[in-house]
Amino acid sequence: MEFGWIVHLAASAVNITQLPACASSCIAARCDVANVTCICQHGGYTSAMGTCMFQSCGLSDALFSRNLTSTLCNEPTRDKGLEFRVVNFLLGSVALGLVVMRLFFKKYLSTSKRLGLDDWTIVAGLILGVPSIVIQVFFLTPTGLGRDIWTLDIPTLIAFGRYFYVMEILYLTLMMLIKVALSLFYLSIFPGTVIRRLLWVTVAFHVACGLAFILKTVLQCTPVAYNWEKFNGDASTTGHCVDINASGWVNGVIGVVADIWLFALPLTQLKRLTLHWKKKVAAAIMFLTGAIITIVSMLRLKSLVHFANSYNPTWDQWSVVFWSTIEVSVGFICTCLPALRLILMRMYPQTFKSDSYASSSFTSRNLYRRSSISRIVDEGCENDLVDLSQSNLIPAHLQDTLKDNEDESGARRGKIRIQSLQTLSLDENIMEGTARDQTAARRSSANN
Repeated sequence: MEFGWIVHLAASAVNITQLPACASSCIAARCDVANVTCICQHGGYTSAMGTCMFQSCGLSDALFSRNLTSTLCNEPTRDKGLEFRVVNFLLGSVALGLVVMRLFFKKYLSTSKRLGLDDWTIVAGLILGVPSIVIQVFFLTPTGLGRDIWTLDIPTLIAFGRYFYVMEILYLTLMMLIKVALSLFYLSIFPGTVIRRLLWVTVAFHVACGLAFILKTVLQCTPVAYNWEKFNGDASTTGHCVDINASGWVNGVIGVVADIWLFALPLTQLKRLTLHWKKKVAAAIMFLTGAIITIVSMLRLKSLVHFANSYNPTWDQWSVVFWSTIEVSVGFICTCLPALRLILMRMYPQTFKSDSYASSSFTSRNLYRRSSISRIVDEGCENDLVDLSQSNLIPAHLQDTLKDNEDESGARRGKIRIQSLQTLSLDENIMEGTARDQTAARRSSANN
């Protein structure tokens, strides 16, 4: 009795007869139009009655009818905007800070003091990432993301559609840049012929696939403005879109498979390294951080169930935007982890430097200051992650540098054998070079 009294009290403030005929027929199929208790029992956020209203009525009438029944039944107002803002700010700030730290370190504190191709790719991502955060927090969320569509007016929905369309394009572009940056990073540390060819193919695949989906998204609706004008509630608005839900699933599945390939590819090189098992484990852990992106990508797939296939897009697509934001932020963070390791090694050398690094850095700086090997040791993560001895190809720049060293050193230094690089680890190369120098010095003293 008490519940019925509350419902009828609410009904006195909301006139159920105001419903348009299309909505009344949806109610009449289940309840008597005057039976408010039955209407509320068959109502709800995902009820068949509400779905019927959006199928039978135009958008304006459907929004009015669903809002009226929601008010009639005193449904709580849902809003997940604050949750999204907090996650976006936190992850976005961490990712942005690490990217800036990485670029500053590589440009001003590393031995080479230059940015590589992977760094410039991250710069492009940074240029697009900052506007992405701004649009999501200050434009997309205020226009209804995380709220029920029937609580919004038509102009707000049109703005939501416009910002969501922009964010679709930015998401695809950012994910392409992140995966290309990771591939280029692996190219900078693996000199083997086969692995480098595979990595270049991977780069080409990510670029081609990324551009294809970006172009699809730009042209997914005809005319393009139909992406947001479909929310204007005007029956005279005409247009059509491809199956956006299906293309979203295709992109998501391809992304997961590409992520698995990208973190598994460098792991195949670990068995070829002549490193202590502890160092191999450390290297594997660093490479496996890429698996975090894969996990997030898999979680994002679940959110695609209602992607572009919902009568309540402002609410249902919140999860798509939420997981996409996490995926992009985690991707940026993963690309910065190797540089973060180098920064920590500089700040806390006794804690983070490996035995290999500690034993070889002094020797390399003094005996091979001008060689590519010393640059690899000084700059960092390659020392523990890549064993040049297992490569089938010594990079051209390394061969040229070694040749220059031979010409300058002459008989006093001895000839650095390319063959030794194919059979010895980096530490063993340095130790062998040190022994040869000491032997040459003793012979020179004896001759004098």
